[in-house]
Amino acid sequence: MMHSQLFGGQVGNREFDPFLQINTPLKLNGQVVAILMLNKFAKPVAEKVRRNTLKLFSLTAGILALGLILFGVVSSRMLRLLQNLTAAAEEVSHGNLAVTLPKQRSSDEVGQLANAFENMIGGLKERDFIRDTFGRYLSQEVVDELLSSPDGLRLGGELRAVTFLVSDLRGFTTLSSRIEPNGVIQIVNRFLEPMVDIIARHRGTVDEFQGDGILAFFGAPLASTDDPERAVACAVEMHRALVEINAEQRKRGLPELHMGIGINTGEVIVGNIGSEKRTKYGALGTPINVAYRIESHTVSGQVLISQTTYERVKDVVRVGHAWDLQFKGLDELIQVYEVKGLNGKYSSSMPEEAPEHFLDLDAPLSIECFIVEGKTVSDKSIGGRIERLSENRAQGVLDGAVEKNMNLKVRMISDGAGTISGVYAKVMEADPTSGNSTTRIVLNFTSLPHDAKAFLEKRRTEAL
Repeated sequence: MMHSQLFGGQVGNREFDPFLQINTPLKLNGQVVAILMLNKFAKPVAEKVRRNTLKLFSLTAGILALGLILFGVVSSRMLRLLQNLTAAAEEVSHGNLAVTLPKQRSSDEVGQLANAFENMIGGLKERDFIRDTFGRYLSQEVVDELLSSPDGLRLGGELRAVTFLVSDLRGFTTLSSRIEPNGVIQIVNRFLEPMVDIIARHRGTVDEFQGDGILAFFGAPLASTDDPERAVACAVEMHRALVEINAEQRKRGLPELHMGIGINTGEVIVGNIGSEKRTKYGALGTPINVAYRIESHTVSGQVLISQTTYERVKDVVRVGHAWDLQFKGLDELIQVYEVKGLNGKYSSSMPEEAPEHFLDLDAPLSIECFIVEGKTVSDKSIGGRIERLSENRAQGVLDGAVEKNMNLKVRMISDGAGTISGVYAKVMEADPTSGNSTTRIVLNFTSLPHDAKAFLEKRRTEAL
């Protein structure tokens, strides 16, 4: 850039202001023959450059400000999400899985992190559900297998062949009426604790407790080819454990417990039953009802299995008597077998029963019997008399027809003691006499109130 003063001009005059000069040589045949000179005043150019520079600066500043705003918005959203994730992680670390995160619409890394966190919570909830549902009543082996196998537990219902075990204490309602409530609970818990352990060891699932009764099933949630065999083995071991429980009962000065067990196998629907607030893993189907019916026909110290169960364990089970039962509401007869023990992998035997020692009474004891079907007691009485007594059974004659395995409510009539009620018994043998006018019977007492037991013991003592 040159200044007009070089040519004697004055500063401030436009014609003498600074100007730009561009020189370029002109050549001809490689020789410089002239110089081309281009002159332009510098001020207009500088002004335009200044304006353009200002525009560029303003645009840059605007873009930078907008970028800062966008960065602030994005970073604020990310910061809130990270704070939510941190708070949720803190809750989860304290065992609270009821945490929720705002729904994420973005698919960036932060959104993927939030979705992964929600999936993790879902997985933890499912694991807790399995542990809560099965952990208390299943062996650790089964629980671990459920947790490690994606197909170990399929939520929802499915049809399966399941073996059901139903146990119940004989005469416990009468017994509990003579003991204070806290004592009753202690007896029940002392009974249930080893029984639940035995069921778990045999890979069974405790479905529910009904007072002193237990419903357990084998074949769900995990199925195996030896489910029926394990159920029968479980029942035998439960009876063997009851011997030890009764030894403890005697030490404490408490009455002995008497248990019967019924087992049935059939196809049922198993799965999660209930609502979103309360759910349990259970089963639905007629075979469950049949198992309860079979159990109701047992006496103390007895395990009865259905024909369907027997067919699956006949190669290893040892049975005694077999007979047919007719259940109300079912057209077909149900054949049942009395279990004596098992051979093979689960080899075991039922506890040996003490032989019954019958004594002839000095005088027959008059009785009135009422047939019991389910929970219904007939209002029609059948008269009769007891002629012989043992510790748990009675022999005598009824003035009417009854059948083997019937349940009876018995009323005893004594001149000295008056009328004694609340006695329940099962018909173990029923032999009609000639003409079918009377029936010779053997009764097994299933429930004896304290006064009835004392009365019968007195009659036996008098017969010695």
